[in-house]
Amino acid sequence: MKKLSDYKVPQTVRVYDIEAISVPVIYNKYGDHDPNGLMYVLRKDSSRIQEMARKNFQLSPPQPYVEVQPLVIRANVGDQIKVNFYNKLDRKASIHVQGLRYDVQTSDGANVGFNEDTTTGNKICYTWFAEHEGVYIFHDMSDTRSSELGTNVHGLFGAIIIEEVGSTWFNPVTGKPIDSGIFADIYHPVKPAFREYTVFFHDELEIKDKNRLPPIDPHSGLPSATTGISYRSEPMRNRMPLMSSKSTNHEEHVHTGEDISMSSWPYGDPAPPILRAYVGDPSKIRLVHGGIKETHVFHLHNHQWKLEPDDPKSTIIDSISISPQECYTLNILHGAGSLNGMIGDAIWHCHLYPHFHEGMWSLWRVFDRLEDGSGVYPDKKPIEALIPLKDRTLPPLKDENHPGYPSFINGKFGETPLQPPLGVLTPQGKNKIKPTDLEKANFVQNYDPGALYTETCKCDHSEKVKVFEIALVQAKIEYNSYGWHDPQGRFFVLKDDIEKYGSLMNYIKKIECREVTPEPLVIRANAGDCVEVRLTNLLPEFLEENDFQFKTLTDIAAFHIHLVKFDTIVSDGGANGWNNIAGARQYETLIERFYADEELNMAFFHDHLLANAHQQHGVFGALIIEPAGSIYLDPKTGCELKSGTQAVIKTGNGDCYREFALFVHDFALLYDGKNNPINAPEHQGSHEDPGVMGINYRSEPMRERLGEGDDPACIFSSNEHCDPATPLLETYPGEPIVIRLLDSAHEEQHAFNITGMSWKKEITDPVSPIVQEQSIGISEAFNIRIDEEYSTGDYMYYFGGIDDIWLGLWGIIRAHETKQKHLIPLCKNHQFSESKPLVPPEDAVIRKFKIAAIQRDLHYNKYGDHDPQGLIFAPFEDVVDIKKGRKHPIPLILRANAGDWIEVTLINMFDEEKPIQQNSYPSVPVEKIHKPSNRVSLNPQFLKYDPIRSPGLNVGFNPIEQTVEPGESIKYLWHADKEYGVCLISSFGDLRNHRHHGLFGTVIIEPPDAKYHNESPTLKACHDVCNYCPWYRRL
Repeated sequence: MKKLSDYKVPQTVRVYDIEAISVPVIYNKYGDHDPNGLMYVLRKDSSRIQEMARKNFQLSPPQPYVEVQPLVIRANVGDQIKVNFYNKLDRKASIHVQGLRYDVQTSDGANVGFNEDTTTGNKICYTWFAEHEGVYIFHDMSDTRSSELGTNVHGLFGAIIIEEVGSTWFNPVTGKPIDSGIFADIYHPVKPAFREYTVFFHDELEIKDKNRLPPIDPHSGLPSATTGISYRSEPMRNRMPLMSSKSTNHEEHVHTGEDISMSSWPYGDPAPPILRAYVGDPSKIRLVHGGIKETHVFHLHNHQWKLEPDDPKSTIIDSISISPQECYTLNILHGAGSLNGMIGDAIWHCHLYPHFHEGMWSLWRVFDRLEDGSGVYPDKKPIEALIPLKDRTLPPLKDENHPGYPSFINGKFGETPLQPPLGVLTPQGKNKIKPTDLEKANFVQNYDPGALYTETCKCDHSEKVKVFEIALVQAKIEYNSYGWHDPQGRFFVLKDDIEKYGSLMNYIKKIECREVTPEPLVIRANAGDCVEVRLTNLLPEFLEENDFQFKTLTDIAAFHIHLVKFDTIVSDGGANGWNNIAGARQYETLIERFYADEELNMAFFHDHLLANAHQQHGVFGALIIEPAGSIYLDPKTGCELKSGTQAVIKTGNGDCYREFALFVHDFALLYDGKNNPINAPEHQGSHEDPGVMGINYRSEPMRERLGEGDDPACIFSSNEHCDPATPLLETYPGEPIVIRLLDSAHEEQHAFNITGMSWKKEITDPVSPIVQEQSIGISEAFNIRIDEEYSTGDYMYYFGGIDDIWLGLWGIIRAHETKQKHLIPLCKNHQFSESKPLVPPEDAVIRKFKIAAIQRDLHYNKYGDHDPQGLIFAPFEDVVDIKKGRKHPIPLILRANAGDWIEVTLINMFDEEKPIQQNSYPSVPVEKIHKPSNRVSLNPQFLKYDPIRSPGLNVGFNPIEQTVEPGESIKYLWHADKEYGVCLISSFGDLRNHRHHGLFGTVIIEPPDAKYHNESPTLKACHDVCNYCPWYRRL
């Protein structure tokens, strides 16, 4: 009798004939274009696309052609894909796919090593095998240069999407089968159909404007960069502000028009492709980074997905960092319109503010009525038909009172969008805007201010609304004791915190007298809560001119929030697409309503109308969604807390933890104590990394702690200096800690670390991997829970980039040994005891290593590139051979097994006659000439150690010296309690001057009882490892 496995499934062979062609790529209706555009096309479409693209290029201004888009082809799991590639360029080209299986000798699309050359100047055939569902980028590998001379920067990339077995794909406008396309409706024999949207981010574009010149920003007069989405872009420079009565002719630049730059009412729809769906349509976004340089952060308003789409316990997110050649599938929870079934325009964009300023944004338009191709938008442009998914209920037809979004929204094309009806209060507290009859006819039955077209909160929550009265204010913010400050700091604050001082003026005086220290506003709600925010705009109408910025009109402000559910048309805190402008003008109050449907952890909020102007001044905060039934207590008094970055959380199920909210932010536009600008750009209005950085409006810059003659090895020591200005996170040993980490401004990626502590990557998933570092981009939030035991002492949290830590992005977690008057223990019966040294048990396996730190000219290749000031860790027994050239230096690699104890003796063999030099490269902002340290240390990730006796860094009030000077040695004791794999080893002797010279290594923690073959366990980078598991080679 045959088994099911004996029946072979016939393999489908899909054949694609693809050409690489050169055409001008027009990015928008304003004529921005790449005259040297490159793209892949299906061969059968090539002639038509080239003809129409060149025809549109001759128009004045040049206009985009709809079929000029990145090539997206599809196959099913199990298919074999044959690609006949025809190169029509005047240079060699190829197609290299990432993530699919293929023979590297015939189908790599590259010329690598001793493999066959699979690039071509003519024709070549590639064969790929589809084994897993997902999206996979392909691109040219014959020319990998990132400059304008390369190919990827001009668009030579695409993607293949592997669907589930049995899937078919159709045009969402015509309903006909398609061979390619960035948008498709996907049908499966058993599973629900879904809308599929492929989105390509790409950057460093070589763009000319309609006059064939490099684009210029009309406000600053500086060259203006362009970032792209699928060969389209909608830069703010082209959406010129409407005339304002508040700007005179000689001050036209004060009105940037940013507040309405993403609105369709004044300008029409943006050029990048608009995603379209009906409410509830299942949807997947296939996100692809086809660019060459930048890491972007994709953010989608009012919709969420899981970080791991197939894991029900994975974290719910709405922002994700994506780097060149990365791809993600975003399986949207609850489909188009999310849980509450919103309608309207949900904007999506790169959250790096300069990038959506440069055009990296578009919309997801969710319709409430059937669109058959007969309708028009307010600008009289036709509404393209949208075929309903066949397995879903047909959307209702339009009628006189229900003409479909956006036709019921009150507004006039070519003018500023209107504020939401019933959603804005005048300074006197009266409703400002009444709804029209047509608007009211489209309200939901149980509407409320801030929730008109979507029932945001469930019926049983409508009477349990948690209301926050918030103001947005301006005051001088002091960042540290060295005088660094923002004279025009702007931040959210509870009105109650202002009113207890009698008036806004008195409150600002308290800040100026340093009796009140502003911090980002953190408010809290519980899973299941309905939340209403009433934002009153108390800002000045202008940001005054300074060394970083021009005078800028900021006469409207808003409150946009992530993760929670809301009515996008009226409560998005923006002016996106055909929605209302959800903002408050000076002294007005904006009413918005949100639903915290589950424990969403940290939800970022900020102003979305003028983010490029003033978010870097501090306009951000967070709503933390705690477990149902939680209460929030002041860690000092035990009283209930209305707001604050630090709290004790007691949940309904009896859990209790300390909570700390940390906001990292860059482009902070600060002045020093003498009112000199700190790292001002060469030209006002420039996005070229102006200003400095902060944590919660605080910073402790290394340059300020380095006095004359100070040793950088003690730069983090509170014994030598004082505690840093950054937040001090206080606890008692072993108490659970939750750190809410958020990147709140403005462009840079950051890397958060804690010495001596580790955590699960996802707070919601008990089997998530253990990590000790978290990379983070703007608007991303990560929730770090530390449950494992930790001892008395000072631990250091820091952001690992040298710019970050140099500018003061570090602080201390202090685990007190004795009870403090200002800190109530989580448990009344907390047992305090004297800190004891960490000692291995008698039967412990102790691996002993003797390591030297040496100076060595490091040669990086045969072409002569070398670092004459190289610094390395090396096994002590190899030092002589390395110095005499008999052994080539490699980064230090130690090995131990899970359960082992590790004793490391570090010997500093630096030559005192050859002092470490301070280099001009890599540079840091606001550099300071100083004497580098010649002391070194060892600090491992993950491993357990005594935070006072063996941390390998001098931090806080820890009393024992942890670095070692030349000619001396020091011992460290670590415990490998788990199979961690690779653990980075760093030296904290001088982060600024040592690390880039090579002073780092790793300890690899293998499975218990593992044995290592082929060389000593301290040196070789390639090992065969064996134990009870199969042998494997570790590289």
